[in-house]
Amino acid sequence: MRAKASRERIAFWLPIAIFALLVLIAPDILLLVFAGLLVAVFLRMGGNAIARRLHIREGWGLALYSIMLVCLAVLFFLYAAQGLSDQLDQLTTALPKAMKQVQDFIDSHGWLHSVTRSIDLGSIAPSSKGAATTVMMSIGVIGNAMLILFIGVYGAVEPQLYRRGIAALFPASKRDWVVASFATGWAALSGWLFAQLISMTVIGLLTFVGLWLLNVPLAAILAILAGLLTFIPNIGPVLSAIPALAMGLTVSPMTMLWVAVLYLAVQALESNLITPQIQEKAMSLPPALIIAFQLLMGSFFGLLGLALATPLLAVLMMMTRRHYLPLVRPETA
Repeated sequence: MRAKASRERIAFWLPIAIFALLVLIAPDILLLVFAGLLVAVFLRMGGNAIARRLHIREGWGLALYSIMLVCLAVLFFLYAAQGLSDQLDQLTTALPKAMKQVQDFIDSHGWLHSVTRSIDLGSIAPSSKGAATTVMMSIGVIGNAMLILFIGVYGAVEPQLYRRGIAALFPASKRDWVVASFATGWAALSGWLFAQLISMTVIGLLTFVGLWLLNVPLAAILAILAGLLTFIPNIGPVLSAIPALAMGLTVSPMTMLWVAVLYLAVQALESNLITPQIQEKAMSLPPALIIAFQLLMGSFFGLLGLALATPLLAVLMMMTRRHYLPLVRPETA
């Protein structure tokens, strides 16, 4: 009996030790896999929703959802991509001049200059230097994006296959626990991603309407940027506000002030009304913990780590609540 128990303990801890070793030697690969898992959750969420609505099998729902996404992408590139690409080119051209105006505005106000003298605003604007480096980075980004897409598609088509395969690495007595852990992680990602997609859409629309009413140039591309960067809580909205403020100053200092008010109002609405209503406070995460985890992931793994910090934290928090706390505090079960 003791020998059997020892073998089970070894069989349980060996896969965990291998995973921990992979975290140490290949963390970037694991982050790409996690990003692919997010794509799989996104595809499966939409496919399952269609399957429930049409009363068809989940596989057919996933196929219909994938076809719908492809059609939407084609329509976007046919009718909207060129206009947005032109706006992006204009933004890239106009932003250095706008940042120069911001610097001149700051220099003309002594108290602002003393506050921001350590910030190199010129470094925020795009630069035409380093074209070869930019091309190589673009190739790497495209390659990573394709890898994430492939992982997401295969993970969405047969998620149970991969769950059972990983569970088979553990002793039979622990396989139900492993499967339950996967289900918990999947539920955490589904809840977080649903809330985040709604928040990104609402923020993008509200930002576009506000910038359009303020007659800020390139409102569409700035609104899309605001929506996309909402994926990174706390830090993303700040980054999206920088080019919008700069473009607002090209109109007038008062317009820049109104742009700041707009972004603050939209973020306050999202933080205090939209996200809590969507998530029903089930996926609420402590803001200080989010920021600390973002800084940690960003310092170790760069932009990808920063982008994936919050969903990863959501998974870790839910698994802790569902599987760890009941062990150490049975009254929480």
